[in-house]
Amino acid sequence: MVMSALPNALSDLPTPALLLDWPVALRNIETAARFVDGKPVRLRPHFKNHKCPTLAIAQLTGGGCVGMTVATVAEAAALVDAGMDDILIANEVVGTAKIARLVDLSERAVVRVVVDTFENAQTISKAAIDASTRIGTLVEIDIGSHRCGVSPGAPVLDLTRRLLDLPGLRFDGLHAYHGHVVGNFDRAERDAAARETMIPAIESRHLLESDGIACGILTGAGTATFYIVGEMDDVDELQIGSYVTMDWSYTDRVGDMFDIALTVLASVISATTDRFVLDVGVKGVADEYGHPRILDHPEFEVPRFRAEEHTIVHAPNHGIRVGDRVRVLPSHCCATCNLHRQMVLHEGETVRDVWPMYSQGYGLDEYFDDNP
Repeated sequence: MVMSALPNALSDLPTPALLLDWPVALRNIETAARFVDGKPVRLRPHFKNHKCPTLAIAQLTGGGCVGMTVATVAEAAALVDAGMDDILIANEVVGTAKIARLVDLSERAVVRVVVDTFENAQTISKAAIDASTRIGTLVEIDIGSHRCGVSPGAPVLDLTRRLLDLPGLRFDGLHAYHGHVVGNFDRAERDAAARETMIPAIESRHLLESDGIACGILTGAGTATFYIVGEMDDVDELQIGSYVTMDWSYTDRVGDMFDIALTVLASVISATTDRFVLDVGVKGVADEYGHPRILDHPEFEVPRFRAEEHTIVHAPNHGIRVGDRVRVLPSHCCATCNLHRQMVLHEGETVRDVWPMYSQGYGLDEYFDDNP
């Protein structure tokens, strides 16, 4: 028998369940909005953090935002379907099916994409011309991550000049993300690196403008660096992502700037005097940055984390019984959200709502109508 209605209390939810403490998440949204209040820089939150369109809408209505950032074309489609009209795909879009969907979305909303090669830009240009539309493009600059992007300075100017000659494209600005910086736990080093790496991007903008090329957007930064980059001149957008949910790894990096709103509710399925076992494992909690922790119990230890549906917790004299519930703190909120289909909003022990999340994983049905 399937239950006819969701429980009103966390204690009655089936586990594992992804939880979002709404008062905490709302406070995080308000904190970020206050930071940009009165400043020329705006927020462009990253959807990949939670993949929940309803939460994205809450972020946009919370103030200080110009639109959303996404990592994939499919994520952009989820937001366009939810009614959003200003989206940046902060990634190169390559391949016939993906570019075709990008073009389709651009006819329904402002959807921009980053490029770092002329050849990729040419392919997007041809698809846009065939559809009689224009695609907003940003040149991606490699400011030290050595992942994607062209080198700052002359290479940015050269690629931008060539983009201006491509019909079907509109040059909108520059994208510069220092992914290699945001993971630094030493705040002083991270702050210095955040400034240092953004300077070449700002100088590249000035180079374009001195050449007579209008550069409407310079976008970048992240939750661990936005408060530094947001104080720098000529940066327009801050791509903060994890701030709304947070995890213990990010909290260890940024201190009490934002609070952890995301946990995973789990049940104790076995217990002895010095340990207990939870009904969640790597299929429900991501651990790229460290093993999960137990909320309100820093003394508890997860010595290893490999099982798909189990977590062993070492806790001498814990007093916890089979059937008890605990809330698990992931070390990576984004990847944890990607493992769930809904998030349960709660206030204290009360369930307030359940919000669907964008379909997890990859699938051909995102690109082909006749795929089963």
